[in-house]
Order: sequence, then C-alpha cells, then structure tokens
Amino acid sequence: MATLKEIAHIAGVSSATVSRVLNQDPALSVTEQTRERVLQTAKELGYRTVQQRYQTVRAVEEADGQKQQEPAERRIGIAQMFEKQQLLEDIYYLLLKNILDEVCFERHWSTVMLFRNDQGHFVKNDDLPLDGIVAIGRFTQGEIEDFHCYTENVVFLDSSPDEEKYCSIVPNYQLAVRQVLDCFWRHGYERVAYLGSVYTFGAKKELSMDPRYYYYKNSLLERGTYDLDLVLDCEMNSRSSYAAVKAYLEKGGQLPEAVFVASDVVAPGLLKILREYRIRVPEDIGIITFNNTSLSQLAEPPLASVEVFLEENADAAAICMELLWQKKIHPKQIIISCRLEERDSVRDQ
Repeated sequence: MATLKEIAHIAGVSSATVSRVLNQDPALSVTEQTRERVLQTAKELGYRTVQQRYQTVRAVEEADGQKQQEPAERRIGIAQMFEKQQLLEDIYYLLLKNILDEVCFERHWSTVMLFRNDQGHFVKNDDLPLDGIVAIGRFTQGEIEDFHCYTENVVFLDSSPDEEKYCSIVPNYQLAVRQVLDCFWRHGYERVAYLGSVYTFGAKKELSMDPRYYYYKNSLLERGTYDLDLVLDCEMNSRSSYAAVKAYLEKGGQLPEAVFVASDVVAPGLLKILREYRIRVPEDIGIITFNNTSLSQLAEPPLASVEVFLEENADAAAICMELLWQKKIHPKQIIISCRLEERDSVRDQ
C-alpha cells in the first residue's frame, strides 16, 4: 500500500495534509481542488479509505453468507491536549501528531482525529469503531473517561496520568536537564537562569511543578548556585517570555551568564529582547532550549537544544498499542532518552 510520503510527494502537499484528507478531518482547511488531488493520487497508488475497506469486507461477507467480522485494518483515534490555535503556537505537539500519523500509516493503521464538541467532550466525525486511542499531552479525568466510551486501549504520549492503569511514554526530563547544565558548566557558565513556566499542567491537567524546572532547581541547589532571582517565570509562548525578560532587565537585574529555555516556543521572545538590548549570543549570554524544533535550528544564531526523539516516542506508543491488543502487557511507563545538540548559542571555552 502507498505511504503518506509517496502520496504527499506526488500530490504536492505535506504528509500531515494527506493524513487529514484521507481521514476526513473536519478541522482541515484546504481547497476542494487540493482535496480531490490528494484523493485521486491515493486512489491511483492503490490506497483505499477506511470506509471503502469496510464496504469491501461487508460485501464479501454478505456474498458468502458469513457473519460480519471486523476488518484487519486498525483504526487509531488521536486526541490532542491543545486546540488548533494553541497547536500553532506550540509546534512540538503538532510535530508529534504528524509523526504519529506516519508511524500508524506505515503499519497500515488509519488515524482518526478526536476533537472537543461544544460541551468539551471528545467526539469523532464517523460512527465506525476505534481499536485504540493515543492521547497526546495532558487530559482531565473527564476527558480520559471520554476515551473509554470508544475503547479500553488507551496510550498516553508526553504524560502519565495513572501508571497502574495506562501505558505512557514520556521524555527523560532529568537526563535532559543534566545534559543542559553539564554543558553550561563545561563551557564556564555558572549563573544559569531558567526561562519558562514554573508550574505547568500535570498528568491530569492540574497545575504542578514543571519537571524541567524541578530538576533545574534541585541540580543548582546541590551545587549551591540556585538563585530565585534567575527564575524567569513565564507562560510557554514568545510574548510572555519577551515580557518576562524585559521586566527583569528593566529593573536592573544582573545579566545571567546563560539561560535554560524550557521550550523552543519561548526562545523567539528571548532573542527579540536580547537584540533590543544589544546583548550578544553567545558572547554575552549562552542559551540552550528544549525540544530541538525548527525554532531553535533556524534561529540566529542556531540555538543548542535538547532533542527528544519524537519518532522514537511515537514508535513506543505504537508498540504499546500492539501489546494491548495481544493482551500481553501490564501498564508501564516508557522513558525515552534525550540528547543535547550543541550549536552556536554556547561559546567555546
């Protein structure tokens, strides 16, 4: 069967667009011409929509007088913590969803977007059953109960709401922060600031201490260099980071030697205010971010960043789902390693 990349290449669109067209995502905004081009390309490459596969199975079974059975093709629901506008601001979760689409497509699984209705409940746009749900991000207990209306096979990506009940895949935040701080110290930086949210949504969407800040704080306490004045608490977006750093500089705070930025989406605001104050990177201040998306890779200068291996996270979610279907798995938390990609935002010794 054709792959997402093959269809996307011929149709001249992204793999994400192909997936959303084929799975009839109601939130997708594309021209009817683009939609038809994707569907025609998929048809020419031998791809059939899930509705077509169901119709074929039913026709064969009815002709043979057999009892209808579920087709071999699996259907995976994907739920996102963020709404569309929030996803545009935090591309990490958008990238993770797109990669999960690819991982499912390679296994010949169809993906179905779940979205919140006016009452805040997760619903889908067809009546066909789901074989499992991958939930990306953090969700309330009520939202998690919505998932069980469709299936008992639920895997969480980037959160772990109940380690005794669910399989979950999370980054190794402790390792990531250690890599960041070790890099700063190795390059001679001592006064390291934290820029990002101190409290973020926890495993069940309640506010709790962000793990990146938690490990930052405890590592510096052990070293005897923790300074509360260097904790620049802001929302995880560039507007808030710009305001937080500007307020710190305007009150005459001593410039930190380096900044650990909790997410790539925070970095543009930091870089903007540094340019306005003519503070050079890395000559005057070092920067390392978290997530290693295009926001850090294409910044000026390119920012050192922690790679969280999105494909490995998505693969682990798929493996857990397969084991759930086989009834061969006890709930487990899989912790995926991270790796620091050093770039020009950290000076040489």
